[in-house]
Amino acid sequence: MTQEYKGIIFDMDGVLVDSEEFYYQRRKAFLKEYDLSIEQIPLPLFIGADMRSLWETILEVNDTIYDEAFLNEKYHQYKAEHPIDYSQLIDPDAKRVLQFFKRKGYRIGLASSSTLDVIQEVLKEGQLTSYFDVVVSGTQFKKSKPAPEIYEYTAEELGLDPKNCLAIEDSEKGIRSARDAGTTVWAIKDTRFGMDQQLADQKIDTLSDVCKKLQKTEKIG
Repeated sequence: MTQEYKGIIFDMDGVLVDSEEFYYQRRKAFLKEYDLSIEQIPLPLFIGADMRSLWETILEVNDTIYDEAFLNEKYHQYKAEHPIDYSQLIDPDAKRVLQFFKRKGYRIGLASSSTLDVIQEVLKEGQLTSYFDVVVSGTQFKKSKPAPEIYEYTAEELGLDPKNCLAIEDSEKGIRSARDAGTTVWAIKDTRFGMDQQLADQKIDTLSDVCKKLQKTEKIG
């Protein structure tokens, strides 16, 4: 008998929208303005992370007069001045995949390290808002991914045990967060950032493969 899932919890960046490269380059460009470098920090550390969890590492490897509070404030301004066009980066299969799960009667959640305003912008751009029963931002917690709280909370808000949820992730931080919360994790294969995805239960090539694989497991079950 195969696992029966009642809820699907999606990560956003790198899963529903191909935004990680833009985020990395924007962070790099901003930090360069203050003579800060991130070249010596492994790239996978940035993927799936919010800036709160990165400042300590950035300041450890750079000799600078600036502190976290100053840089954080300036970075928020920089982001506003250098917006991302999400409409060009949303996975073309995202809506179809969400429609599939909605028709099947799954509870659908979103657990993202991004801020709530960014999440809402992406969902609005992709016309995806109505498909989610629960939308959760990592900024709602003291620590976002890889801490498990975001997945535990999202499952609870869906009215489900994490064991009955399937998480769709890509980053090392996201995979660990979902796994430690007790959900099954399927990772969209990384071919660009050198991420270690070995903690994922399965790897899939594309977002639409989630539907195909789930249909197969249902038939087997």
